[in-house]
Amino acid sequence: MKILLLSFYDLGKQPKIISELYQKLDNGENQIDIVDYSIEDKDITLSEYDALGVYASMHTASVLAEEFLRDKTLPTKLFVFGLYAHVFSEMYPNFNSIHSLDSDDLDNLLDLKLNTDYSFKHSVPDRSILPSITDYSHIVDGSNNLVAGSVETTYGCKHACTHCPVPIEFNGSFKTFGTEKITQDVANQVEAGAKHISFNDPDFFNGPKHALKILELLNTQHPDITYDSTIKVEHILKYPEYFRELKDLNMLFVISAFETTNDLVLEILQKNHTYKDLRDAVEVSIKNNIDIRPTWMPFSPWTEIDDLTNIITLIEDYKLRETVDPIQLTIKLLIPKNSLILNRPEIKEYLLDYDPASFSYSWNYKNTALDNIQNELFTYVLQNESADEYRQYLGLVKILEKHSGKSLLSTEKYNQRVVPKLSETWFCCAEPNKIQLERIRSNKALI
Repeated sequence: MKILLLSFYDLGKQPKIISELYQKLDNGENQIDIVDYSIEDKDITLSEYDALGVYASMHTASVLAEEFLRDKTLPTKLFVFGLYAHVFSEMYPNFNSIHSLDSDDLDNLLDLKLNTDYSFKHSVPDRSILPSITDYSHIVDGSNNLVAGSVETTYGCKHACTHCPVPIEFNGSFKTFGTEKITQDVANQVEAGAKHISFNDPDFFNGPKHALKILELLNTQHPDITYDSTIKVEHILKYPEYFRELKDLNMLFVISAFETTNDLVLEILQKNHTYKDLRDAVEVSIKNNIDIRPTWMPFSPWTEIDDLTNIITLIEDYKLRETVDPIQLTIKLLIPKNSLILNRPEIKEYLLDYDPASFSYSWNYKNTALDNIQNELFTYVLQNESADEYRQYLGLVKILEKHSGKSLLSTEKYNQRVVPKLSETWFCCAEPNKIQLERIRSNKALI
């Protein structure tokens, strides 16, 4: 059987799941081709294949996949996998949704014998069949530009943040990957040139003891490799003793989804933290000398101008100008099909129609002035894309000062720092924006 596997975007990382699926399909008889359109630009004839698998890793990947497949003649056997698989298959019922590589879904659809030795928990992915790791996101810290790999210690998530796509699929469950799978996958990426590894777990402290055990083992095996991870504010405060260990284990920085300073919105999102908790989490990171990189989703139906100025105040109070990507200050709430936020009564009066082309619902603001502010902020970033991020941040603050009538920049002397960050600055809960869609479509490097 001739099978084509397509990836369109996976947050600047190698689409590891593609390599895993390849291993499951590789029975010695199938011809399996792979294209990652976030990196490659290949002209292919889809109808030449017997089966097509699409990786719907997230919202943006699904939008790009739909655009690519539109009006094309497709194979007779179609399947989709990834976080947005169910959303994609609801819109395109001719695509079968594959929810687990350990299930019989693929066997039944393709009607062929698959690799029975493959195990999602234990099999080490063969990344050599993917585009080179050097083509994906890097660690940038001024003069250096270091190749970055990625790995997960778990899959799923035990939390139910209402705006997140993960609980739609996993419903509060998570499982751990086998230790050998994790460590060998990292070893293979280090051999391929990686100097840094990102932990892609939705939350590195879903299972903190397991995570630290893995990190300790990796540090023993690769003492010069650095790491980053994503940890909820709730877990930073709940496990300070575990957070304290990260610095000695080469954790370069921690990403944390702060979202907003509005406690009502945080409750609707079921983040299990408050505005005060954001400050406490930053203080924990400062005490332990680990850069925290907050991610923000400032714009939702309930946003007020004070929420935006409070974000700037927090950034200024803790001197976080370099650890906040300016584009984050323009992000809007994304409401995909089956989003848990649809169950919240607060959204009902602001929710508009579902747009199949964008795989999401439109919505209105309670305070209609915020729509213009968000557009003005994003337009500024769009028009100043070539400017360095420090200048972009100052420009965004100036716009917020105009709308709020407040002076927001700290009057203290600010010593600008050079801090490490990933070259890819987009996150999976974000509404797609023109800048990054165009970069992906044009195969322009995100560094």
